[in-house]
Amino acid sequence: MKSNVVFVCSILVTSSAFAQPMEQTVAIGPWEIATTYKAGKFDSCSMSRTAGDLAVSFVRAEGGLLLLLDSSKWKLERGSAYPVRLAAAGQSVEAKAKGVTIALAESSFNAKLRTANALEVQGEGAALRVPLDKSALALERLEMCFDKNSREGPETNPFVAPSRRP
Repeated sequence: MKSNVVFVCSILVTSSAFAQPMEQTVAIGPWEIATTYKAGKFDSCSMSRTAGDLAVSFVRAEGGLLLLLDSSKWKLERGSAYPVRLAAAGQSVEAKAKGVTIALAESSFNAKLRTANALEVQGEGAALRVPLDKSALALERLEMCFDKNSREGPETNPFVAPSRRP
């Protein structure tokens, strides 16, 4: 009787592990790369770190690359948009910060992030300096995370029969 109870419990634990994807986290230098799932479905990959009172996250989602910043130096109103200037490796671009989120839409600027030592985010009242040490490896891993997880679905899941196409 005890062995039956143990067997049933082990099946329940095993089946619940397959029901929801496990969050994966990898550290590269000061950066932590993580996958995010919503309702059991892949949503995005992020790379995050803190530097003093500054919390930094780059999020790679279906819509592109986002920069999220949190600092006591910035007093931002929720729902408002603010003009900012981003500078890295001798190149700068104008962007809009919606709260603490900045869409990084220019691919040439995003490529410069891989070789820059720092990213400067200049707002109207304050400038934030984001250290980018080890960012080349971390950004490469972020893209790999997004590519791998956005491709995965029933076609690559060994527990689901592949769909048949004529």
